[in-house]
Amino acid sequence: MVKAKHVEIREWIEQEIHSGRLVVGDRLPTERELMERFDVSRNPVQTAMTKLVETGLVRRKRGSGTVVASTGLRSSLLRFLHASTEGPEIEGLHRVIGTRVLAAEAHPLAADLFPDGTPVVELVRIKLGGHGDGIVVERCVIDLMLAPNILNEDLATLTTAAYYTSLGIDQLHSTSVLSATHLSADDAQHLDIETKTPVVRQVRTLHTGNGRPVERLEMFFHPTKLTLEVTQIER
Repeated sequence: MVKAKHVEIREWIEQEIHSGRLVVGDRLPTERELMERFDVSRNPVQTAMTKLVETGLVRRKRGSGTVVASTGLRSSLLRFLHASTEGPEIEGLHRVIGTRVLAAEAHPLAADLFPDGTPVVELVRIKLGGHGDGIVVERCVIDLMLAPNILNEDLATLTTAAYYTSLGIDQLHSTSVLSATHLSADDAQHLDIETKTPVVRQVRTLHTGNGRPVERLEMFFHPTKLTLEVTQIER
Protein backbone atom coordinates (compact mmCIF):
# COMPACT_ATOMS: atom_id res chain seq x y z
CA MET A 1 0.00 0.00 0.00
CA VAL A 2 1.39 3.38 -1.05
CA LYS A 3 1.70 5.86 1.80
CA ALA A 4 -0.52 8.93 1.46
CA LYS A 5 1.43 12.04 0.51
CA HIS A 6 0.29 14.04 3.53
CA VAL A 7 1.51 11.21 5.79
CA GLU A 8 4.87 11.14 3.98
CA ILE A 9 5.26 14.90 4.41
CA ARG A 10 4.25 14.84 8.07
CA GLU A 11 6.58 11.96 8.93
CA TRP A 12 9.49 13.66 7.15
CA ILE A 13 9.00 16.84 9.20
CA GLU A 14 8.61 14.82 12.42
CA GLN A 15 11.89 13.06 11.66
CA GLU A 16 13.64 16.38 11.02
CA ILE A 17 12.43 17.59 14.44
CA HIS A 18 13.19 14.47 16.44
CA SER A 19 16.63 14.08 14.87
CA GLY A 20 17.58 17.58 15.98
CA ARG A 21 17.98 18.99 12.48
CA LEU A 22 15.08 21.29 13.30
CA VAL A 23 14.91 22.74 16.83
CA VAL A 24 12.35 24.82 18.72
CA GLY A 25 11.90 28.17 17.01
CA ASP A 26 13.18 27.02 13.61
CA ARG A 27 10.99 27.83 10.65
CA LEU A 28 9.71 24.93 8.57
CA PRO A 29 9.98 24.93 4.78
CA THR A 30 7.28 26.97 3.11
CA GLU A 31 4.27 25.34 1.50
CA ARG A 32 5.78 26.06 -1.93
CA GLU A 33 9.08 24.43 -0.95
CA LEU A 34 7.30 21.34 0.35
CA MET A 35 5.14 21.14 -2.77
CA GLU A 36 8.30 21.10 -4.88
CA ARG A 37 10.19 18.66 -2.64
CA PHE A 38 7.38 16.09 -2.62
CA ASP A 39 5.96 16.92 -6.06
CA VAL A 40 2.44 17.46 -4.73
CA SER A 41 -0.33 20.02 -4.81
CA ARG A 42 -1.03 22.39 -1.92
CA ASN A 43 -3.75 20.23 -0.32
CA PRO A 44 -1.58 17.37 1.10
CA VAL A 45 0.92 19.94 2.41
CA GLN A 46 -1.83 21.79 4.25
CA THR A 47 -3.23 18.51 5.60
CA ALA A 48 0.22 17.53 6.94
CA MET A 49 0.66 20.95 8.56
CA THR A 50 -2.74 20.78 10.21
CA LYS A 51 -1.87 17.37 11.72
CA LEU A 52 1.46 18.70 13.01
CA VAL A 53 -0.22 21.70 14.61
CA GLU A 54 -2.73 19.38 16.30
CA THR A 55 0.09 17.32 17.85
CA GLY A 56 1.74 20.45 19.21
CA LEU A 57 5.03 19.89 17.38
CA VAL A 58 4.64 23.06 15.31
CA ARG A 59 2.69 26.28 15.45
CA ARG A 60 1.77 28.93 12.94
CA LYS A 61 3.41 32.24 13.80
CA ARG A 62 2.18 35.42 12.17
CA GLY A 63 4.87 36.91 9.99
CA SER A 64 7.21 33.92 10.45
CA GLY A 65 5.30 31.06 8.83
CA THR A 66 5.21 27.69 10.62
CA VAL A 67 7.82 27.12 13.33
CA VAL A 68 8.86 24.21 15.56
CA ALA A 69 7.06 24.45 18.91
CA SER A 70 8.23 21.25 20.60
CA THR A 71 10.61 18.36 20.06
CA GLY A 72 8.08 15.88 21.46
CA LEU A 73 7.95 13.83 24.64
CA ARG A 74 11.10 12.31 26.10
CA SER A 75 11.34 9.55 28.69
CA SER A 76 14.01 7.41 30.28
CA LEU A 77 14.39 4.02 28.65
CA LEU A 78 15.65 2.63 31.96
CA ARG A 79 12.34 3.58 33.60
CA PHE A 80 10.47 1.58 30.97
CA LEU A 81 12.74 -1.43 31.42
CA HIS A 82 12.19 -1.60 35.17
CA ALA A 83 8.98 -1.99 37.14
CA SER A 84 8.24 1.43 38.60
CA THR A 85 6.43 1.56 41.92
CA GLU A 86 6.71 5.36 42.18
CA GLY A 87 4.56 6.42 39.28
CA PRO A 88 4.05 6.03 35.53
CA GLU A 89 6.93 5.87 33.06
CA ILE A 90 5.42 8.91 31.32
CA GLU A 91 3.26 11.43 33.14
CA GLY A 92 -0.33 11.66 31.97
CA LEU A 93 -3.40 9.57 31.43
CA HIS A 94 -4.35 6.47 29.50
CA ARG A 95 -7.35 5.88 27.33
CA VAL A 96 -8.75 2.48 28.23
CA ILE A 97 -9.60 0.54 25.07
CA GLY A 98 -10.99 -2.56 26.75
CA THR A 99 -10.75 -5.26 29.40
CA ARG A 100 -11.70 -8.92 29.48
CA VAL A 101 -11.22 -11.96 31.71
CA LEU A 102 -10.13 -15.27 30.21
CA ALA A 103 -8.03 -18.36 30.87
CA ALA A 104 -4.28 -17.87 30.51
CA GLU A 105 -3.93 -20.47 27.76
CA ALA A 106 -6.36 -18.49 25.58
CA HIS A 107 -4.13 -15.40 25.40
CA PRO A 108 -0.86 -15.33 23.40
CA LEU A 109 0.92 -13.19 26.00
CA ALA A 110 -0.13 -15.40 28.91
CA ALA A 111 -0.09 -18.94 27.51
CA ASP A 112 3.59 -19.64 28.27
CA LEU A 113 3.67 -17.63 31.51
CA PHE A 114 0.81 -18.84 33.72
CA PRO A 115 -0.44 -22.40 34.35
CA ASP A 116 -3.41 -23.51 32.27
CA GLY A 117 -6.68 -22.48 33.84
CA THR A 118 -5.24 -19.42 35.58
CA PRO A 119 -7.77 -16.59 35.28
CA VAL A 120 -6.14 -13.50 33.81
CA VAL A 121 -7.43 -10.05 32.99
CA GLU A 122 -6.39 -8.38 29.78
CA LEU A 123 -6.09 -4.59 29.94
CA VAL A 124 -5.59 -2.64 26.72
CA ARG A 125 -4.76 1.05 27.00
CA ILE A 126 -3.37 3.87 24.92
CA LYS A 127 -0.88 6.17 26.64
CA LEU A 128 -1.76 9.73 25.72
CA GLY A 129 0.62 12.55 24.90
CA GLY A 130 0.18 16.13 25.97
CA HIS A 131 -2.31 16.83 23.20
CA GLY A 132 -4.40 13.69 23.68
CA ASP A 133 -2.69 11.79 20.86
CA GLY A 134 -1.65 8.15 21.23
CA ILE A 135 2.06 7.59 21.88
CA VAL A 136 2.13 4.03 23.29
CA VAL A 137 -0.18 1.05 22.91
CA GLU A 138 -0.18 -1.08 26.08
CA ARG A 139 -1.56 -4.61 26.31
CA CYS A 140 -1.22 -6.25 29.71
CA VAL A 141 -2.26 -9.65 31.11
CA ILE A 142 -2.48 -9.93 34.90
CA ASP A 143 -2.96 -12.90 37.26
CA LEU A 144 -6.46 -12.25 38.59
CA MET A 145 -5.83 -14.49 41.60
CA LEU A 146 -3.13 -12.07 42.82
CA ALA A 147 -5.09 -8.90 41.98
CA PRO A 148 -8.78 -9.92 42.16
CA ASN A 149 -10.14 -6.36 42.44
CA ILE A 150 -8.00 -4.63 39.84
CA LEU A 151 -10.94 -3.94 37.53
CA ASN A 152 -12.50 -1.81 40.27
CA GLU A 153 -9.54 0.62 40.11
CA ASP A 154 -9.25 3.78 38.02
CA LEU A 155 -7.56 2.14 35.05
CA ALA A 156 -6.88 5.44 33.28
CA THR A 157 -4.34 6.44 35.96
CA LEU A 158 -3.28 3.06 37.35
CA THR A 159 0.41 2.14 37.53
CA THR A 160 0.24 -1.63 37.91
CA ALA A 161 3.56 -2.22 39.68
CA ALA A 162 2.68 0.36 42.33
CA TYR A 163 -0.74 -1.28 42.70
CA TYR A 164 0.81 -4.69 43.33
CA THR A 165 3.08 -3.19 45.98
CA SER A 166 0.03 -1.67 47.69
CA LEU A 167 -1.40 -5.21 47.90
CA GLY A 168 1.70 -6.46 49.67
CA ILE A 169 3.18 -8.06 46.56
CA ASP A 170 6.71 -6.77 46.93
CA GLN A 171 10.22 -7.60 45.77
CA LEU A 172 9.03 -7.42 42.19
CA HIS A 173 11.59 -8.04 39.51
CA SER A 174 11.20 -7.63 35.77
CA THR A 175 12.67 -8.92 32.56
CA SER A 176 12.30 -7.02 29.29
CA VAL A 177 12.83 -7.80 25.64
CA LEU A 178 12.99 -5.08 22.97
CA SER A 179 12.47 -5.76 19.29
CA ALA A 180 11.33 -4.07 16.09
CA THR A 181 7.98 -5.00 14.60
CA HIS A 182 4.98 -3.84 12.61
CA LEU A 183 1.57 -3.14 14.09
CA SER A 184 -1.79 -4.74 13.49
CA ALA A 185 -4.33 -2.54 11.73
CA ASP A 186 -6.09 -1.71 15.01
CA ASP A 187 -2.92 -0.80 16.90
CA ALA A 188 -1.64 1.26 13.96
CA GLN A 189 -4.91 3.18 13.98
CA HIS A 190 -4.52 3.90 17.69
CA LEU A 191 -1.12 5.53 17.01
CA ASP A 192 -2.20 7.12 13.71
CA ILE A 193 0.57 5.48 11.68
CA GLU A 194 0.76 3.09 8.74
CA THR A 195 0.93 -0.65 9.42
CA LYS A 196 4.18 -0.88 7.47
CA THR A 197 5.89 1.70 9.67
CA PRO A 198 8.34 -0.13 11.99
CA VAL A 199 7.95 0.45 15.73
CA VAL A 200 9.73 -0.62 18.90
CA ARG A 201 8.01 -3.40 20.83
CA GLN A 202 8.78 -4.05 24.48
CA VAL A 203 7.61 -7.13 26.35
CA ARG A 204 8.07 -6.79 30.11
CA THR A 205 7.34 -9.64 32.54
CA LEU A 206 6.93 -9.11 36.29
CA HIS A 207 7.59 -11.80 38.90
CA THR A 208 7.34 -11.80 42.67
CA GLY A 209 10.44 -12.36 44.78
CA ASN A 210 9.73 -16.11 44.89
CA GLY A 211 9.44 -16.30 41.10
CA ARG A 212 5.66 -16.35 40.70
CA PRO A 213 4.57 -14.47 37.55
CA VAL A 214 2.30 -11.48 38.10
CA GLU A 215 1.88 -9.82 34.71
CA ARG A 216 3.17 -9.54 31.18
CA LEU A 217 3.03 -6.16 29.50
CA GLU A 218 3.41 -5.56 25.77
CA MET A 219 4.06 -1.98 24.61
CA PHE A 220 4.35 -0.49 21.14
CA PHE A 221 5.98 2.95 20.95
CA HIS A 222 5.11 5.61 18.41
CA PRO A 223 8.24 6.02 16.25
CA THR A 224 8.35 9.85 16.30
CA LYS A 225 6.21 11.17 19.15
CA LEU A 226 8.26 9.69 21.98
CA THR A 227 12.03 9.71 22.41
CA LEU A 228 13.50 7.08 24.73
CA GLU A 229 16.89 8.00 26.12
CA VAL A 230 19.48 6.72 28.58
CA THR A 231 21.59 9.04 30.71
CA GLN A 232 24.83 7.56 32.00
CA ILE A 233 26.79 9.25 34.77
CA GLU A 234 30.53 8.66 34.63
CA ARG A 235 32.25 8.30 38.00
